Amino acid sequence: MSHPMSEAALEAGAAMGEAIGTFMLHPETFAGSIAQGYQNPLTGYVAGRGGVLGDATGVTVASIFAIFEPTFVAAMWDEGVAVRGAAGAAQVYWDQVAAFGDKYLAGVEGVARIAELGEKIIAATPTMGVPMFAGWRNMPLAADDPARAFQVMFVLRELRADVHFNLLANSGITPVEAHMLHGDEQYTRMFGWPEPFADGLDKKQRYAEVEDATNRRMAEIFDAALSLEEAKELARLSTAALVALKANLPG
Repeated sequence: MSHPMSEAALEAGAAMGEAIGTFMLHPETFAGSIAQGYQNPLTGYVAGRGGVLGDATGVTVASIFAIFEPTFVAAMWDEGVAVRGAAGAAQVYWDQVAAFGDKYLAGVEGVARIAELGEKIIAATPTMGVPMFAGWRNMPLAADDPARAFQVMFVLRELRADVHFNLLANSGITPVEAHMLHGDEQYTRMFGWPEPFADGLDKKQRYAEVEDATNRRMAEIFDAALSLEEAKELARLSTAALVALKANLPG
């Protein structure tokens, strides 16, 4: 039997995940990283996202990024933290998140409420075993609503990723198999993995169970912080914010 919160948590998570994924892969984000001294914007991405982990080794950061090819992550981390350190990289990335929200969620209805409801989830969620969420939840939020809402969406996306990676790591499914089951060869290459790619088809049911368990845990997390009506409201507003974000993007 599905959790009563499942549908709302899944909808909100999908909208937030797509919105933040759009930010992460957007040319403006890469250009911003280059402008801050990260000659390879992927070093800005890795050092920026992972910067909240502190002065860790590349091997440690790669283990937490989980689904990326580890030597790729370690190399990007070492190059990235050489620019302005781990904390400095995190602050640059955090400011980029805020600026993206300010620019593309400006005037969007409900962003203050997204921040309010999302912050309730963040405050109520334990940090055990979710290191990226634990790091990002401690970063100070912007004062203005569009930027704050987008930062809250970012933190909640990291929470879902941590939950998912924990379950995936204990499933016996390799990162390459997970990528191939979720996407395709091009998608798998994006995470730094070399060919050949195992298709993982013999683990398709197990991967579906990981997805179900991720969604179930996120529903429990929502349930600990929000009423069902609040969760539905967050889902609706997050979906609307994603639509507005995509409409406001150039091209």
